[in-house]
Amino acid sequence: MPYIEHRYGKTYYQFRGRATSRGLPVVCLHGGPGGHSRFMTELFKLSDERQVFLYDQVGGGRSSATSKRHWSIATFVDELAILIDAWKLDRFHLFGASWGTTLALEYLLKRKTGIRSLIFQSPMFSVRDWQEDANHLIRKLPAATRKVIDYCHEIGATDSKVYQEATALYYARHVCRNKSQAKRSREIKNPNGNRIYQYMWGASEFSATGTLKDYDRTDQLSRIRHPTLFVCGHHDEARPSTARRYARAMPNARLAVIPDASHAILSERPARLIREIRHFLDQVER
Repeated sequence: MPYIEHRYGKTYYQFRGRATSRGLPVVCLHGGPGGHSRFMTELFKLSDERQVFLYDQVGGGRSSATSKRHWSIATFVDELAILIDAWKLDRFHLFGASWGTTLALEYLLKRKTGIRSLIFQSPMFSVRDWQEDANHLIRKLPAATRKVIDYCHEIGATDSKVYQEATALYYARHVCRNKSQAKRSREIKNPNGNRIYQYMWGASEFSATGTLKDYDRTDQLSRIRHPTLFVCGHHDEARPSTARRYARAMPNARLAVIPDASHAILSERPARLIREIRHFLDQVER
């Protein structure tokens, strides 16, 4: 399997497409933190016109484990810079999904060069906004489910079976509506990545208690001049109304909402998402 070794360990990656293709490469950032790129391979369908790069961020997935001192935004930004240098990419499009949008934004703000356009799928730019979206969606769950979630948060029982059962309904509505893919996701072992997720994020998608709990970069959006596509699922936990507000804050951005999809759009409506991305890239490169 292909790896790139660096000061944090070894990063697993894959790519498809030819360096001589007419389109600029796309670098793709998965969700998490601590996640993996196993469910992003549909993006290789873009490789008929360009190179497409996927990787498992160090510490999770098929990449090497890391120590707690490396569980930070700075590590993942630096790792991405190392990979881009190793791949010899001077100009490229940057795609991020969920936490991957956070990483893409941080890379842009810190590195600034090389990026031709941005694709933010289901963005997380503010934990406060994310929590407010989650609270809005939780209020639509059955009363008994809401009671369990609230009580478990209150007493710190987020590792309990009843909490896991309660969160399952939220996940089925707003994280992944494809039952077979959701089951497959649960079966993939990722112990090192799970520890990073809990340390940086928290116990569940709607409970940010980790080192990212005060994260907010919305004040930086108006500075971004790059062509930008936001994409959300209609039922996304990253609510389209929030993404629309982000897009309006930027001078060269638009939003596409995918019907019958939630957060894991590549597992639910891959063809529609690929079509939106392809159309956007064609416009940017025209």
